[in-house]
Amino acid sequence: MEWKQLQKEQEMIHAQLRTVSRLSEQRDLIEKQIEHAQQEIYKHSTALNQIRMKLDKLEGFSFMNMIRTWTGQQDELRAEEIDKAAVFELKINEAKKMETDLTADLGQVNTKLTQIDEQVLHEALSVLNAKKKSYLQIHEPEQANRLEQLAHEEMLTKQLIVEIKEAEEAGEAALTKLGQAAESLHSANGYSTWDTFFSGGLIATHLKHDALDKSENYLHYAQIALQRFHNELLDVHDMSTKTLPVETDGFVKFADYFFDDIFSAWSVHSKISTAREQVSRVQDDVHNTIWRLQDKHNKAEDYLQSLQKEKEAIFQASI
Repeated sequence: MEWKQLQKEQEMIHAQLRTVSRLSEQRDLIEKQIEHAQQEIYKHSTALNQIRMKLDKLEGFSFMNMIRTWTGQQDELRAEEIDKAAVFELKINEAKKMETDLTADLGQVNTKLTQIDEQVLHEALSVLNAKKKSYLQIHEPEQANRLEQLAHEEMLTKQLIVEIKEAEEAGEAALTKLGQAAESLHSANGYSTWDTFFSGGLIATHLKHDALDKSENYLHYAQIALQRFHNELLDVHDMSTKTLPVETDGFVKFADYFFDDIFSAWSVHSKISTAREQVSRVQDDVHNTIWRLQDKHNKAEDYLQSLQKEKEAIFQASI
């Protein structure tokens, strides 16, 4: 049927235009995220330099330092400042990794945008809309408005389903990375315990530091995966306002506070268990969000079927 062909062509063009819109939104979002990472690097680097200056003063000779040494306060102050410095170093490293990965993501988005000619798509869409209007005036003048409404809702619902699928895939990827981070933290915690009970030595110390370095990397892999999941959820939220409501607000903010807290917690080896608990909590959050997405996915599929049935009933009645 000519109508179905016109509808199919229109959906394809709308999908490409939605891709342009989504990529443009992602480009703007990623640019802001890169700027945020750069601000974090500057902020934490400034704080780290201030701590270094304090440590230099502690190391230098002064009568106050002598008094602190006699009372044991200097060692406590030095340990406290070194712990703070370790936290800032971790945060700086993470922000630099985020900047690198987000810059790569931005490059991919810009490449995809250059491959789509938005002007040509709008021109083709105008031609198709005119053809559909002419067809309806001839074949279905009484049902023309309802058929156009059904076609529009069907198109939006199909696009929402695509967005939900992409978010589900990003969520599953985030769960995989979180699982790796949890396993790595478990390993790092094990080496720390081993060193404590068996007095360590060079080999134990090397293994422990290597495990902690790996944990830092796995936490970053989890963070960038969560950031991408976050961005996909924003796409779903944007699309859902036009069709079916999808509640995501309760989830999309967690990434910011989670990783700030986790680096503070696990910079000191004795607090690795706290970091593991936080990873576990976020895994639960992601699981719950994926479940909600799956629920909305099923409802969107049901709604799409109802639209298609009503459309077919109109055509059957006119035969």
